[in-house]
Amino acid sequence: MMKSFCGIASFARAIALVSALGLCGVARAEKEPEIRGGWSPAMPYQFEEVYDQGILTLRGLDIEVMQEAARRAGYKPAFEQVSWEENLRAIRDGGLDFALGATPREDRREWAWFSVPYRTESIMLFLRHGEREKWEGATALARIRRILSRGGKLAAVRGFYYGPEAASLLASEELRGNILETGSNAESLAALLTGNVDGFLADRLAGASVAWKADALGQIDAIPGVIYETDVSIMFSKASGRPGDVAAFDAALEEMKQTGELDRLARYYLVPQLLLITLETRVFRAFEIIGTVAFALSGVIIARRERYDVVGALVLAALPALGGGIIRDLVSGRSPLGIIQAPHLLLLVIGTVAVGFVFFLVRDIVRGQSIGGGEVPPPDEFRWGSTQGLLELSDALGLSAFTVIGVMVAIEQRCEPLWLWGPVMAGLTGAGGGVLRDILRGQADIPTLKGTIYPEIALVWGLAYSMVIIFAGAQLDPKGMLMLTLVVLAGIIVTRLVVVHFGMQSIFMGLAKPRSQPNSAP
Repeated sequence: MMKSFCGIASFARAIALVSALGLCGVARAEKEPEIRGGWSPAMPYQFEEVYDQGILTLRGLDIEVMQEAARRAGYKPAFEQVSWEENLRAIRDGGLDFALGATPREDRREWAWFSVPYRTESIMLFLRHGEREKWEGATALARIRRILSRGGKLAAVRGFYYGPEAASLLASEELRGNILETGSNAESLAALLTGNVDGFLADRLAGASVAWKADALGQIDAIPGVIYETDVSIMFSKASGRPGDVAAFDAALEEMKQTGELDRLARYYLVPQLLLITLETRVFRAFEIIGTVAFALSGVIIARRERYDVVGALVLAALPALGGGIIRDLVSGRSPLGIIQAPHLLLLVIGTVAVGFVFFLVRDIVRGQSIGGGEVPPPDEFRWGSTQGLLELSDALGLSAFTVIGVMVAIEQRCEPLWLWGPVMAGLTGAGGGVLRDILRGQADIPTLKGTIYPEIALVWGLAYSMVIIFAGAQLDPKGMLMLTLVVLAGIIVTRLVVVHFGMQSIFMGLAKPRSQPNSAP
């Protein structure tokens, strides 16, 4: 009887526990009412991206700020894609509850509330490449006036605010026929590239990003000088919301500022996009190509000297050129791997091996030697005018490019803390492949780890690059990021050449080695 009573009591307690959990769930659901808002494509603030298993995922700085603020404030955000003009209309009428990245204008306060600001927006003028002189002006705003007064046309997103001066020009009845209103920055860019307009207005990063996505960065120029800069906020509808909603979001955003969450999100979205735009420049691409060929060529020379076959030469060439990037991507969880996203690098390695094979084949025939019978002697005293000197210079260019790419991947993959993982990824990308190659060769004295200073350069400069990005990255514009990256590239090249010239080694081995010993480039 007692056992039955205890069983009934236990069952009753279980029922009570389940009920309590259910009530907690109901209470939580009541504390998290759904709040609906619109979004429109504007990288890197609001965009869709193919993510896990090919599923389209809504991402961007504005999106994640809203999601995190809503979570802290006790709301559940829902997003639907609408144009900016439709979003404003829905906020006014109560059809949607919020809009992201809105300028707190006085005329909008009649029908909307605004949160505390969470990021800055800077409006710039974008022209076709090579047409700056055609619309010459002391400032970007002066160029706009010149374009419109001379019968040129400008594209602007319908309903978007570009500042008081630009808004006055765009709203002028006299110039209305010279304004093409579009639904998005992508439409504005398309109109510029097809010759329907002479320029378009956009946020500094959104305009550059849409051109990057369309592979048209080389076809447009961002005119120096900001037309209008302002802080933007989350805009809430007065027709569908309550003042308490805004207060809850303000408290959440302030908390995110205090904890550094806003800076962290800005770094994750703005800096990678700035870096991607920088990495698309011709200068950087040249560094990457020269470095890849130099790394591959070092493997070809070693394969020739140590009598590897063609497949062996390909492996020894691919490891220093591509191996570091593969290790980096595996460690950081990057998917797909960088080599899959950029197959031209593998083609460069294959081409280098093929050219090297033909070169040595022809040389053997000319010298009357048996095929593969010749050897490549190790270099004697190092000279900048020698082939080895050219290889060292090319290698320095490659090390600089791969160091920057390593830091970029650390940011892109959200490896925290960046001051630790930035230099680690830089070192893996720049020197990891060379270490793999030397291990594969079975060398007891691994040149990349026991020879001249090499991975240390990538680590130190990767740390410096990461620290500047941590403290100033989100405030940089594309030009500022380009200048920072060029300084880092130049610093790495100079450091490596100084190390090579003076034969410097790790402090554990002494600062210098006799010049008569061959230099060991990876």
